[in-house]
Amino acid sequence: MQPFNPSAVLAPFAGLEAQISAGVQSLLPNAVAIWNGGPAFGVIFDQGLDDSYMPDTVSASRLTVAMCVANAPGIAEGERGLVVDGEPYIVTSPVIPDAGGWATFAVMPQGGA
Repeated sequence: MQPFNPSAVLAPFAGLEAQISAGVQSLLPNAVAIWNGGPAFGVIFDQGLDDSYMPDTVSASRLTVAMCVANAPGIAEGERGLVVDGEPYIVTSPVIPDAGGWATFAVMPQGGA
């Protein structure tokens, strides 16, 4: 009897997972991003209401980007190399990818900063 090899069991699914991820990356994005001047890739760019700070007093919007982090090696909170639809942004929250390599994180326009 051969020892259990988890790679042999998971290997058939790795190709399927890559195929699904590629499909998601091609169908869901609503914006185009560039990381540190590299090639363009699709992201999901969202502007929602941020009611975490004084919800009864202050209205603020929260900008988020969802993307496959393989497209942006080294992306992290505080980085300024992300351009979405031609506008530069600062990453303002931790970038923590899920098991599929996707992360959703907050951004802020660089403006004059």
